[in-house]
Amino acid sequence: MNERRQNLRYATEQELEAYDSNSALFMGRFVDMSEEGFLLFCPIKIDVDSVWQIRVLAANDLRLRSLLTFGAECLWVRQADESKHYWAGFHIIDITDEDNEKLLSLLAPAE
Repeated sequence: MNERRQNLRYATEQELEAYDSNSALFMGRFVDMSEEGFLLFCPIKIDVDSVWQIRVLAANDLRLRSLLTFGAECLWVRQADESKHYWAGFHIIDITDEDNEKLLSLLAPAE
């Protein structure tokens, strides 16, 4: 398989979850992220070429406060294991300047 990523991917220090902003559907957990895209480990199959408005939450935040939101398109999906989980690769297509700064802070190495 040809590697098409142009940005390095980073694992985040905290566990992050993705939710659909419109339906509150739990989409999965972030595996890694970059400025332009991310990989999710999903309990549901995401449709390739589907577009989502995603809320990013810390996995253990009981108050369900969004860390940031952005629009993203699913580029590919692969079955992860026999228990009906999936890997899904996304490209960020719409993010505010404020949320982009938040994203960059999540990617910054801890000092």
